[in-house]
Amino acid sequence: MARRSASLFAAAPGVPARLLRVILLIGCTALWLVGDTPTEDLAWIGAVTAAALAASLLERNHLGGLVGRSAEVIVWATAVNATGHDLSPLLPYLLAPVFAGGLLARFAGAAIAAGVAAIALLVTLSVPQDELDTKDYSIAAAQWTVIALLGGLVAAWARRLQQAAGDAQVSAYAEAHSLLSQLYTVTRQLPGSLDPRTTAEGLVEAVARTARFSAAAVLIRTDGDRLTPLAFRGEDRLEWDTELAGENPFADAWDSEEVQLRPVVFGRGPNPLPPTDPGSSLVVPIRIGDRITGLLGIETPEIDAYDEACRTEIGELVSNAALRLETGVLFDQIRELATTEERRRLAREIHDGIAQELASLGYIIDETSAVAAEAGQPDIVEDLTGLRQEMSRIVKELRLSIFDLRSEVDRFGGLGAALSEYIRTIGTTSGFTVHLTLDESSRRLPAETEAELLRIAQEAINNARKHAGADNLWVTCRIHPPDAELVIEDDGAGLGPGRADSYGLEIMKERAARTRAMLEIRPRNPRGTYVGVRVGLPGGSPPPVADRRGTLVPARTGAETSAAASTMSSSGQSEESGS
Repeated sequence: MARRSASLFAAAPGVPARLLRVILLIGCTALWLVGDTPTEDLAWIGAVTAAALAASLLERNHLGGLVGRSAEVIVWATAVNATGHDLSPLLPYLLAPVFAGGLLARFAGAAIAAGVAAIALLVTLSVPQDELDTKDYSIAAAQWTVIALLGGLVAAWARRLQQAAGDAQVSAYAEAHSLLSQLYTVTRQLPGSLDPRTTAEGLVEAVARTARFSAAAVLIRTDGDRLTPLAFRGEDRLEWDTELAGENPFADAWDSEEVQLRPVVFGRGPNPLPPTDPGSSLVVPIRIGDRITGLLGIETPEIDAYDEACRTEIGELVSNAALRLETGVLFDQIRELATTEERRRLAREIHDGIAQELASLGYIIDETSAVAAEAGQPDIVEDLTGLRQEMSRIVKELRLSIFDLRSEVDRFGGLGAALSEYIRTIGTTSGFTVHLTLDESSRRLPAETEAELLRIAQEAINNARKHAGADNLWVTCRIHPPDAELVIEDDGAGLGPGRADSYGLEIMKERAARTRAMLEIRPRNPRGTYVGVRVGLPGGSPPPVADRRGTLVPARTGAETSAAASTMSSSGQSEESGS
């Protein structure tokens, strides 16, 4: 509400001025009625009201406003002198034209209106009035002129602040437009991509050509002061102690912003002890200007493997890749923000649009059914009852779709918390029993990976809920970055023939490909459907995706995705009675 008021103030500043005129006219009239002013002087209220109306209409342009307010002040001064007696009840009205001058024409407008009022009062004072006390009249007029001027200056100051805020907002939008235009142009001209994982894997590959290592990883900082690996090579699971709050080379490199070289390999978690195995380990900060954005870590069991020349060459490789890596990370964050906002917008549109219309149709069906019952038409009542039940089912599905769109991974809670909340809601609205198993480490996956895994889980669970006819649903989530495993199983009717107009499984495959995950969809023994997603496979090539028969096929991105559509069938109403 405050924002709407501010927007109205900026877009139509004449509205507050007109509102103040109305309030003061009402107040002056009330003072007139309760005072001892002669009834015949009420005509001056009408004169001031007409002048106020004319001034409000003329304020649509600068010169017209100046003329209108000056005429309004002159009429006011004449009325005050004519009805002065002991003290005119019209004196407070001077606030309105001076305030309008400050609001619409800044400090000059307020000063001009107050100056015209002072001159008009002096001129009218020269006209003798039998019942007018010149001294009291002059003091009161001077006081109200000063008060009105102060009010006009306050209005001018407020208008200036509002204009400055509006200019700053316009400038911010202009800058954002310029940056987005540049981003669009640059992304079309880049020889590579803005995928940070691809850049990180390229950095590891370049380091492999320069130095020997048994394991290497590129890590970035995520919410909660954790380091998340973007690329990893050399071991099936990254178990290095990378806590920034701990005592390890990664924390030292982040705090000191200096390269860390150790004569031992990295310590392992989850309860790390000081490393004692001999070897060589190296942590190189990834720097953008004066800011650390990530770390490169490598290790080998060889002694003194990373001499000064080797460290210098690795540092140059890291420096060359830093800007591309940070740009990719920022692009991912922008894309995630845009996706989240679009999902929320769609949820609002569905809730305020079709969901409300369907609810209204439901009430109409209820009324029609009641009329049919009173008319003794049981066949029509039965048909309408069935239609009402189907309408209620559709509204329920829409509400769950809105919940799906609004569900997201919290920046603090992680994938496990988001999945638990989603399953809790689904479990209360579905007929099956949900079994949830969570196994999470203290480290987090990249935000994009967590979001894609949540969407895959939603699609699989919704397929099971809508089409499986299952009694039980098993959801298993294991997260040990850079590895993660998500499994959704049901004991429903299993996979059925796919429909050509549904794309649920195709979308799941595309989501898995974006996170370089392995997706497996197959029948479950003894019955039902198995959906498994695994992230963090060793190696740099895109992992495989399972086809409809459970056979692993290579994941594809970009143009390859369309060509691979035939390897997996689509998801839909008739595709599976399971999921």
